[in-house]
Amino acid sequence: MSWKRGDRITHRFNPELGTGMVMAVEGRTVVVHFPTTDTALRLATNSDAIKPLVLREGSRALIVPSGEQVMIETVLEHGVVVLSDGREVEESELWPMDLGHSLTERLAQGEVDKLDEFSLRLDALHLAAIRQADGLGSFLGGRIRLFPHQFHVAEQATQTDPVRWLLADEVGLGKTVEACLILNRLLRTGRADRTLVVAPETLTVQWLGELWRKYHQVFVLLDDKRLADVEKDYGKGFNPFDAHSRVVVSLEMLVERPKLTKQAIESGIDLLIVDEAHHLQRPPGHPGEPGYRAVAPIAATGRHVLLLSATPLEDDAHGFFRLLQLLRPDEFPEDGEFEQRLERGDALPPCTSATRREDIGGLPPRAARPIEVGTPRSWEPQERLIAEMRSRPAKNAVEKQQKARRIRRAMASGAALEAVLDRSDAVGRDLATEASETDPRIEWLTGEARRWKMDGDKTLVFVAHRETLELIKTAMSRSLQLRVGVFHEDLSAGQRDIEVAQFRLSSGPSMLVSTECGGEGRNFEFCTRLVLFDLPWNPVRVEQRIGRLDRIGRRMPVEIAYFRPETGHAAGIARLYEALGLFREPLGGVEQELAAVESAVAQTMLSKASAFDVTSLDEIVGQARQAQDRVKEAAYRELHRNPYDPSKADEILDRVPPELEELAESVIIGAAEALNMHVEEHRGSSRYSVELGSRARVESLPGVPSGSSFLGTFDREEAVEEENIDFFASGHPLVEGLLAHLDESPIGRVGLLHVGSDDGQEGLGLLALYKEGPQFHAVALDATGAERPEWAELLMRRPLRSKRIKAKTWTGQPGWHQLVRAMARHLDGRGRPEAVAIFRIG
Repeated sequence: MSWKRGDRITHRFNPELGTGMVMAVEGRTVVVHFPTTDTALRLATNSDAIKPLVLREGSRALIVPSGEQVMIETVLEHGVVVLSDGREVEESELWPMDLGHSLTERLAQGEVDKLDEFSLRLDALHLAAIRQADGLGSFLGGRIRLFPHQFHVAEQATQTDPVRWLLADEVGLGKTVEACLILNRLLRTGRADRTLVVAPETLTVQWLGELWRKYHQVFVLLDDKRLADVEKDYGKGFNPFDAHSRVVVSLEMLVERPKLTKQAIESGIDLLIVDEAHHLQRPPGHPGEPGYRAVAPIAATGRHVLLLSATPLEDDAHGFFRLLQLLRPDEFPEDGEFEQRLERGDALPPCTSATRREDIGGLPPRAARPIEVGTPRSWEPQERLIAEMRSRPAKNAVEKQQKARRIRRAMASGAALEAVLDRSDAVGRDLATEASETDPRIEWLTGEARRWKMDGDKTLVFVAHRETLELIKTAMSRSLQLRVGVFHEDLSAGQRDIEVAQFRLSSGPSMLVSTECGGEGRNFEFCTRLVLFDLPWNPVRVEQRIGRLDRIGRRMPVEIAYFRPETGHAAGIARLYEALGLFREPLGGVEQELAAVESAVAQTMLSKASAFDVTSLDEIVGQARQAQDRVKEAAYRELHRNPYDPSKADEILDRVPPELEELAESVIIGAAEALNMHVEEHRGSSRYSVELGSRARVESLPGVPSGSSFLGTFDREEAVEEENIDFFASGHPLVEGLLAHLDESPIGRVGLLHVGSDDGQEGLGLLALYKEGPQFHAVALDATGAERPEWAELLMRRPLRSKRIKAKTWTGQPGWHQLVRAMARHLDGRGRPEAVAIFRIG
């Protein structure tokens, strides 16, 4: 359209600016001043955001320059306007009065929105209501499969205030998910802001990724580089927890830098999360190990605290007590008889949860695959080295511990590798060569690895020591030219995450070899099988290894390959774990009984016996089995108040609205298109590309800067399967930005509706929509001002089925504005509506 200086316009998408006047035309740009808001905008002359001012019959105006208020009766041709008192004036002499925020006055003057825009507004109100999902709302935004036991735990925890909770579910049942659900609820409801996550150094980057990929939460890793950046940006000595309110830090970093604990306290941590919390140890009469001393002061001063540990009873009941003491010091005094309380089965305060696999059911079974390797000649050096170590007398307890440690390493890694570490003579070199060339475990792996790769399998191999890892990696490279991923302590946290990410790719390595640092917290659910290259003396550590694959959400059996020679000490360990049932089912809840196994094995290995005698450990095996029976009878679980009830699973999931994803897709894509953002639906999938480009009607959205682009889906299952795309759900920046803009926008607040009725009803009326928190309700009035709730119910049904109306055919009728104003008077005292519409039924 051609514009000239003095033309009067309105902004189609920001009517709150009021009427504007063209101040200058500069080529393809027009400069417009809006006196009501004293705003000047430079717009393209062909922009669809601006349109010529139209004076409407029944509207109020001011005569310029006198300022007299008048009412427009009729608008004639050639720019002549008849006023309500009969006077005729030129249209250019009138300036429309600001309608303010009165939606009914906009409706009376015929300023109505398109049907699609009003329908979008109505759908957005429906979405805001069902996103709450009967209390589950903030839990549903995560890129996770929905498991009722996790919702149960998160709800139980967040119903307390403050939230100070021990998450002690068995390995693989989703403690991290539960912690993040609780975190999400506390942050989104304003109950917490400044948050600190403490985890072992091997898990810090994983926590960062989980928080962002699954929950759209942006945290920073507080490491040496980040501390240097804080000092550079804010000055020496500046508190890093003041610079960053959402932080992940390693437990090792807290121990190395005690000042960080003091700074965290000074900053004021609202929510503290400690992963693998069983590392926080304080023996009786002891001030605590360094990790405990680094975390305990923060837990004491922080408001909300979450402790995560699948093995809170691994050491003893005292260790469990210390964790509960961190959470509820008033309820667990120093001199309390906690062990007696456990034995009596007294219920704990509402601060713990410990879901077991048997509570959930439906998890795939463990499939043990023992690899019979006989008693090969290549293992003779191992047995010789063990015998040689045994023959060396230990002078004191320290030497005895060193002796046991060396025997353990010899069993785990193979005699040759240990000999290289402990001996530099020719015998050591011969042992190394012999074992590396003929180790039957290497031979078996080499034989299987090519087929696994051809089948597209992913295999995770656990080893005790770095030397063994390098041995396997070299063998695979030399024999098969096979690229192998690695995961060990000498890699940085970032490098470890890269190795796992590459391993996860279909085009990545088919095998990843990990030392024990991969045994905590990591999720390798996608792997086809687990190979236990060696068997640690501690069965809890073996359980942690298996738990990397045996996790909730897995859909295929957990194949566990381990080596079982006919004789020797390795054979004894394998048969011991078979007797315990470790390869058949998880041993959760019996950590106390299993803790005795490692020391008993060590004593057996240090004895003069020529072979490992499993029968000598019968008593320990029996105790472990009895403990398993007690767990299955729920004695342990009954310590926890209101444990998860599997019979309530359907009841919990029924609270998730089935239409949530479909409605979110309709509203978000509709809002993006209304703002002229670039939206492309990908054929053959439920994915969308969305870009806030230069043609969009807004420069930015809350939390979404100009130029942002996204590729994602509204389908939960697709988002879980494809972590390289976004999940457009609660908490995602695009979703929250569009909803926030829509909430403030004038779009779709005034409409005209014509809907049919199944029961033959007919009538004309006024609809008003009111918000009450996240919920909303509708008021429908007939032409006399009487409420018609049955009409309100009809108009609220989704999808809105209204005929399209040419606005002028209704708003141009004589007496329109009087009719609207008369009905609107019956809304007085109800508050400000979110949207209004004149409707016809029938």
